[in-house]
Amino acid sequence: MKNFISTFFLCLIVCGVATFFLAHLIFSNILAIIVFIAFLLAVLITAFINLETKIEELEKKIEELLNDKQD
Repeated sequence: MKNFISTFFLCLIVCGVATFFLAHLIFSNILAIIVFIAFLLAVLITAFINLETKIEELEKKIEELLNDKQD
């Protein structure tokens, strides 16, 4: 749950910043702003997932090294 809340707040911040800087697109083309924000969110979420996967792999390697050292 803690991971979801941090991701949610990060998405809110990104949406707010994107809306602030690209507000003129809202009035001229709503589809463009939706696609842009969706792209940013997808990039951020993918980055978080990749980082989580790498951390899990590193934890497994560390456990293996510690087990080898103890034997």
